[in-house]
Amino acid sequence: MKYGQIVTGPAGSGKSTYCLEIYKYIPKDIFYPKFVNFDPSLDNMEYPDSIDIRKLVNLTEIMEEFNLGPNGALIFCIEYLIDNLKWLDKQFKLCTENYFIFDLPGQIELYFHENLVKEMIYFLNNNYISKMTGLFILDCQFITDIGKFFSGTILALACMLFLDLPHYNVLNKLDLIKSVPKKILQKFFYPNSRILLKELKAILNNKYKNLTIKISKILEDFSMIHYIPLDISCPDRINWLLNVIHQSFQIE
Repeated sequence: MKYGQIVTGPAGSGKSTYCLEIYKYIPKDIFYPKFVNFDPSLDNMEYPDSIDIRKLVNLTEIMEEFNLGPNGALIFCIEYLIDNLKWLDKQFKLCTENYFIFDLPGQIELYFHENLVKEMIYFLNNNYISKMTGLFILDCQFITDIGKFFSGTILALACMLFLDLPHYNVLNKLDLIKSVPKKILQKFFYPNSRILLKELKAILNNKYKNLTIKISKILEDFSMIHYIPLDISCPDRINWLLNVIHQSFQIE
């Protein structure tokens, strides 16, 4: 049996740092973990002994050769990976590991552009990794801007529905907001669309209010979005999150 964590979230939310830290806590007597980096824009960082898209295609070279911006080049790189699944197939056939941590790009275009990410995950799920769980990581500093938090929560819901996997949302970098009272934090761990909407109405332009009301109704109808708080420097919080993930794998 092979397992995989699919780590998503906006750029700058701490996905790569999360991947490095969670790796340390995976019990090595049971699992043999390996990093898989699908983010060609990842700079100044190397995952040890990893499957890495940067070994297949270079983002900077694509930008220069085809005169593309960063987002266009990133989409090109993922398309190139999909067109070269034989390369990915070869990488996994060489693996002896049974637990994979996938670092995905943060650009939202990838999740809704021609089903690129979904196609890639479908390939892995059907060929190599039988148990997969999605994680959406959001920077906790989003709570200081109710508009950003609202949009981040909508994105979390979209990723959950799009990936169609067991899914958890993580509010990361909790150590940066230690001064925020616990009572205030709680409303962000379990977002209530009515409370959020009340605060949003105070800052929104009138022409956006009806749209925002309709979007918040979607959150209320699903009632599926809540966040697991995470301070990456706290072993107890990391172990607790890892236990939740392993329960989704049906690992005792």
